[in-house]
Amino acid sequence: MLSKNNTKYFIEISKVIFFRGIIPKMTTIDKAILPSKSELSELGFIKFHLPFPSEFKEVVNTCNWEVVDQLVSRYLTKGEILHSIITHYQAFNFSEHIIAIRDAATDEDGIWHDDGSREIAFTWSLNDDDQLEGGELLFRPKSDSSLLEIISPPPRETLIIFLTGKSGFEHKVNQVIKGRRKTIAGWCSLEKPLWA
Repeated sequence: MLSKNNTKYFIEISKVIFFRGIIPKMTTIDKAILPSKSELSELGFIKFHLPFPSEFKEVVNTCNWEVVDQLVSRYLTKGEILHSIITHYQAFNFSEHIIAIRDAATDEDGIWHDDGSREIAFTWSLNDDDQLEGGELLFRPKSDSSLLEIISPPPRETLIIFLTGKSGFEHKVNQVIKGRRKTIAGWCSLEKPLWA
């Protein structure tokens, strides 16, 4: 359930979620038309537009990564925006995240991996580089590598929630060829990770 502050946020912004050409009005998280759980199970991922809260937008715009990190930690707690959305698809007790900034000058191709110790993962795009090339996010079922889904680096405020190896999926990020790719990458687990 959302806290009063987050409910107010959703009501005040009256933004929309973009999902496969459908542009429904979003007033609260409870009324939002989120991608279906069955679509997540079938494709292994879902993506939609999730507007940044104003406090988050401000610190992202100024690249205040310490505060960005603190806010994401808060948003992943019970009753907050990311927790409320992610638990619509998968309950979790523990979360971890990073701010992933990949520059063309130093980046290399990622490897296929499945984040197998976690139940579900997500990425929330901070991308604002019009010159960005490469950095695609690839998904596939581990049982059939021919069923490949490729997502170009999504625009800012795109949330992608995806399944891990526990559900039979794996993913990777291609090398950034030009520009800078910025995202929040996170993982959610029922059990406390061994390294935590």
